[in-house]
Amino acid sequence: MLKILMRIVAIFILSAVAALLGSPSATAHVDAILDGGGPGETGLITLRVPGERNKPATTKVEVRIPDDVQIRTVLAQPVPGWRLDIKKKKPNPPMYRDDGTPVDEVVSSVTWTATGPGIQRGEFDDFVLEAGPLPDVETLTLPTFQTFVDGTTDAWTEPVPEGSDPKFPVPSVNLKASSEAASGGGSGMTSVIAWTALGFAVIAVALGIFSIDRARRSTHPADLQDTGTAPERSAVTE
Repeated sequence: MLKILMRIVAIFILSAVAALLGSPSATAHVDAILDGGGPGETGLITLRVPGERNKPATTKVEVRIPDDVQIRTVLAQPVPGWRLDIKKKKPNPPMYRDDGTPVDEVVSSVTWTATGPGIQRGEFDDFVLEAGPLPDVETLTLPTFQTFVDGTTDAWTEPVPEGSDPKFPVPSVNLKASSEAASGGGSGMTSVIAWTALGFAVIAVALGIFSIDRARRSTHPADLQDTGTAPERSAVTE
């Protein structure tokens, strides 16, 4: 019984580790994190850029606003060791403020270029933007281009349909509170945690059953042992 329980424990631990290692959250992707803000509001968007495995240092990060999205104001938090460049374009179609005045420019891209060593392997850096007003969309995608010191670039631009795991998923944030549960970010990790919790619950139940069975056995009377003596025979007279 104990050997079977140990095997169950080992299987669940190995399954949990494999799921964690295989989940999108555990891989070295460029992630986007939204702090507050919804459609029509201002929010903080953090791009977390890792130093890629088997790649040299990251020396440039460029995030582009999709052509069908118009964001009037983008402020960038200074990042030590990086130079900032924000490019703008004419809004198309025309865009107006709440008071009816036209908007002359909207942001098209934000680029950080390293003035020092950049992001090394095994490291990451955060690039924070205050953007607003955010568009009236459920999910805001932020195509990002990560350039390395050798001149090569990884384009984080691949769509992420539900259930898929592309090699270079586009960073995105969910702007609709009602759709938060369906957001790609964190769903894989939530599933892993749920299955791990279920596994440990099963193990706990099995251990409880084992303890009860053992306690019952310890209180059961011992079996009578054979004394090795033959029963007496009645005397037989001729």
